[in-house]
Amino acid sequence: MGFGDFLSGRVKKSIEKNLKKTTLNEENIKEVLREIRLALLEADVNIEVVKKFISRVEKKAVGEYIQQGVRADQQMVKLVHEELVEILGKVNSPLEINKKPSIIMMAGLQGAGKTTTVGKLAYLLQKKYKKKVLMVGLDIYRPGAIDQLVELGSKNDLNTFEKGKQDPVKTAKLAVDFAQEKGYDVIILDTAGRLQIDQQLMKELKEIRKAVSPQEILLTVDGMTGQDIINVSQEFNSQLKLSGVIVTKLDGDARGGATLSITDITKLPIKFIGEGEGISALAEFHPKRMADRILGMGDVETLFEKAVDVVDQRTMEKTMKRMFAGQFDLEDLRNQLEQLSKMGSLGGLMKMMPGMNGKISDQQLEQAQKRLFVANVLMSSMTIKERRDPKVLKAPNRKKRILKGSGRTEKEYNELLNQFDKGKKQVLEMAKQLKSGRMPNMGGFRL
Repeated sequence: MGFGDFLSGRVKKSIEKNLKKTTLNEENIKEVLREIRLALLEADVNIEVVKKFISRVEKKAVGEYIQQGVRADQQMVKLVHEELVEILGKVNSPLEINKKPSIIMMAGLQGAGKTTTVGKLAYLLQKKYKKKVLMVGLDIYRPGAIDQLVELGSKNDLNTFEKGKQDPVKTAKLAVDFAQEKGYDVIILDTAGRLQIDQQLMKELKEIRKAVSPQEILLTVDGMTGQDIINVSQEFNSQLKLSGVIVTKLDGDARGGATLSITDITKLPIKFIGEGEGISALAEFHPKRMADRILGMGDVETLFEKAVDVVDQRTMEKTMKRMFAGQFDLEDLRNQLEQLSKMGSLGGLMKMMPGMNGKISDQQLEQAQKRLFVANVLMSSMTIKERRDPKVLKAPNRKKRILKGSGRTEKEYNELLNQFDKGKKQVLEMAKQLKSGRMPNMGGFRL
């Protein structure tokens, strides 16, 4: 259950249940708002934010004129959506990275995922914005912190600057000089964290800030820690004058309510959210899109951006041509599944599709995810020749070898081949319909 999932079903259902009539009146408005209030509190939204939110919606809703052709529940969804956008910060707040080099200083407590987020942010800036990025390891206290950053860099073609246990302030200055000399566009400083806020930590962070004058000072907070992220944000902001917040771990069991509260209470914009472990699992935060998600409207814009950012366009185009030419094989299927996996989990993708969030149970999604995994394991145990010519897989000796190599069952093997055959036939039928100028019946390979 990721951010917004807990609220999505509760809020939408409450509105639909209580506003079946064509008018908004004080009685049904109060019942809806009572249930929304409980949902927000259970989701760990700050009580002062809840009071303000409910008061604003009620003020707008009472006496609201229902437009012709618009149902009362639709009107209420619109009002709730407007206030959610308001609380979440109204508009996207982009990074200030116009200088060369622009310096981003990352701060946060230990365990919030700060070092991993540095890697994700560097990857996003390099891949999407074509910036030359330098990550700088300044955490000399947590064992393995600098090694972790270096490893992230080497695995993802990102550059890292580090000077071991040397004084972090001195290293930061050297990193800026190095970046200027080598023509880097952006420097990201991975500063030290602590298990809790202390004066020694703040003193070092202030000295780094004074030494290099960063354009952005971003706080990384753990979305699963609840209301405490507000206190942490306020304390860091009072000491460092933050420019924004990055909220991590919003793909887990976090109910996300505290995230709804940050901007309204601290006036700091949420700039990014982390919704997965992969290097590409960092998304720019857009208040409107998040409000859409919370109300079950999906998030097509983010879904499209994910596709553009992580999917290999050439591979997909080649696969589509092969599909409609009747040449689709298991190697093409494997390539498709690989591209899909780059975009994130099935659950995360489904909640971005309008009308789909909540329509498929967590158990169904888990089963589908498992089938994708099994299919990939089986296909990885095949030779390229076997994937290109699936007919040869009927041979018992090949099946035996693949099952032994993959550790999967004969039933799973047969299901994969049967589903592939069905999917291929459906794709060929779609191609025929398109060529004849008819609208195709949507089908395709299913797991």
